[in-house]
Amino acid sequence: MISFLTYEVYLNNFLILTSFVLLLLITLAVIYISYVSWKDKKRFKK
Repeated sequence: MISFLTYEVYLNNFLILTSFVLLLLITLAVIYISYVSWKDKKRFKK
C-alpha cells in the first residue's frame, strides 16, 4: 500500500512536469508561428 502511494506521488509529479513542458512548447510554437506570419505579411506589403 505504501509503495503504491509513493508511485502515485511520482506519477502526479511526472504529469505536472509533463503538462508544464507541453505548455512551454505550445507557447513557443505559437510565438514562432506568429513571428513567421508577421514576417510574411511584411514581405507581401513591399
